[in-house]
Amino acid sequence: MIANTQIAVTLQGGRFELTQRDPLKRDLLWPQKLQVAVGYPTGSRQLTVDLNKATARGVLDDPHPLYVLPASGGLGYGDFVLDEVSRRYFLDHLEEIPGPLTRASALVVLWEELLDARVRPTDFLRLVERALPNEHDEQNTQLLLSDLSSVYWMFFNQQDRLAHAPALEALLREGISRAQATSQKSAWFSAFRSIAQTREGVDWLTRIWRRDEKIEGLPLAEPDEIALAGALAVREAPGWQQILSAQLARTQNPDRKARFEFVMPALSADPKIREQAFERFRDVNNRRRESWVLESLNYLHHPLRAQHAERFIRPSLDLLREIQRTGDIFFPKRWTDATLSGHRSSEAARTVQDFLIERGPKLPERLRWVVLSSADDLFRSAGPSSRPF
Repeated sequence: MIANTQIAVTLQGGRFELTQRDPLKRDLLWPQKLQVAVGYPTGSRQLTVDLNKATARGVLDDPHPLYVLPASGGLGYGDFVLDEVSRRYFLDHLEEIPGPLTRASALVVLWEELLDARVRPTDFLRLVERALPNEHDEQNTQLLLSDLSSVYWMFFNQQDRLAHAPALEALLREGISRAQATSQKSAWFSAFRSIAQTREGVDWLTRIWRRDEKIEGLPLAEPDEIALAGALAVREAPGWQQILSAQLARTQNPDRKARFEFVMPALSADPKIREQAFERFRDVNNRRRESWVLESLNYLHHPLRAQHAERFIRPSLDLLREIQRTGDIFFPKRWTDATLSGHRSSEAARTVQDFLIERGPKLPERLRWVVLSSADDLFRSAGPSSRPF
């Protein structure tokens, strides 16, 4: 979604400027105090800038800083637009910046720049690949791993994903081996499970699920094995049907067992069975356990199944009024998130656009914003021409 304010950084001689504008052209300002980090070869300096008008300035110790980072303390609102010098430095040297909070703040700003097409997906991916082995802060590592999975599925087509997969899988397996704490190993393994696509990677996950191989220091609980079985089924690993059946029999917790049995049709490699899995959601009685429904939708719309799942987008959006009437207050947003999060094609974006044109004027304002918010990543990944505004 468009932020209420855009804050651009410019360097001018011995100073920097933060210039604020309203992208919705309402001439509104967003007053706030921002911490700004300025990097030099000798170290960094933290400044506080009072942005209470359209432009605020700060003095530089050196007219040629390595970078200027607004919201470096992790607090700040807006779409931050870096100057080209700072953007290039972060892409090439993020892991060299001292201070985990500054690195995290820079990564968040770069992600927003990626969403706004000011950073190329390949440049962002290279940054993450380079930074991950050098990051020692656990929270930053988890942020990098999350961004890795997001950029991989959101901004690359399947051909490009397969080209990147071998190197990424090797990177993640090294990270699993290197991690000391169980929580760290779990984060690295979850990222591997998310992106694995090579035959070797899928075979390794299969051996782990079958308990033929173990990861030292990472015991897998029942929910982990259920998630692993789902990941293998979506990838149509050899014997996926037997894996699902065996996982159902293996699951001891009765609630997890019932949930997994409910979700299993959405995991099928048979398109007809997946279509039947979706059709049952037209009946409110099959939507009572909303978390089960959302998990099913996430599998139906997994990026590897996205082309087939495009047929479910319009019916899902057409159900929104009923979803709002019969479900939890948060269910419409979660339903729409699960429906759209796995898609990146212009065809999927066009389906949402057509819905907004045809049904948007009659939708309650809250539901219209639900659709726009949930479709934001889709519009961005499908390209600027897909944006409805």
